[in-house]
Amino acid sequence: MAHTSRKSNTNRLLCLLATCLLLFSSCSDNLISRIEFYHPGGSFDHAIDTTEARESFSFLVFSDLHYGRTESGFYLEEEAFLAWLDTYPSTLAFALHLGDGTAYSLESEYRLYRDFLDMLEDRSIEVHAVLGNHDVREYGRTLFIRYINPLTARRFSYKGISFYLLDTGNASLGKVQLDNLMSSVADDPNPKIFCGHVPLYGGPDMFYFSLKDPHERALLVKTMVQNKVGLYLGGHLHINHKLYSYTDTNHEFVCESFHGRDSLIENTLPVWYVFTYDAPSNRITIFRYALKRDGTIGESVVTSVALP
Repeated sequence: MAHTSRKSNTNRLLCLLATCLLLFSSCSDNLISRIEFYHPGGSFDHAIDTTEARESFSFLVFSDLHYGRTESGFYLEEEAFLAWLDTYPSTLAFALHLGDGTAYSLESEYRLYRDFLDMLEDRSIEVHAVLGNHDVREYGRTLFIRYINPLTARRFSYKGISFYLLDTGNASLGKVQLDNLMSSVADDPNPKIFCGHVPLYGGPDMFYFSLKDPHERALLVKTMVQNKVGLYLGGHLHINHKLYSYTDTNHEFVCESFHGRDSLIENTLPVWYVFTYDAPSNRITIFRYALKRDGTIGESVVTSVALP
């Protein structure tokens, strides 16, 4: 009888555990990720040029500055990066920063973030930045609007390609922003690139770091495939880059972090990228630049992807 009782108690415990896991899974996917905590949406109704002929150009991409982070082992190498930038042999049309400019959304951090962007703009490189999850704590969006850009979601076009800057600070676009995005891209005939902080999907091992709502993700992928969105660019992962292809001409690229970190979880060096669009072939080649332990900067080609 004692053995039967122990077995019965074990079964009850397993049943309770399974129920808790089911409830947690349900909440995380179907409740928490769909709540819009002070989410401003985004109209994407800014004027863009849909008649401009496509031309080749290059642009700078980096993510995860995290100004204000003070943990042991964290470091930035602005001087080495700026020295590289000053000697870069080709013109960079603009820069994309893929979020987490701050560590805790503090005003002092936003000022440091702004100072860094100003150093690029002093070199005639306009920076288009998006919000990250570290940028939206408490009054973070208000500070982003004050120091970085009046709009947290927007779009622009350059030489025949449209760039959509998404507000994924809550790990979700929210219904208003997503509806407006789908409507706007449907009326835009240009090839397009989506720029966010939180990755769209990136593969089955990216679940913790990606947008959590599977319905939202499905709508975004459908929007990409049906409306000539060749790339979704994200950050947030820090430790390595990832390329995931949904079709031959619809891809996702997740960037490594611009900062370096030596910790139990991360052992990274500062990384940034140059994306070069070749108009005749309608392809983008991704060049990776990484600071090495000896202080030099290495260059490598990550991949070349076709746009729609």
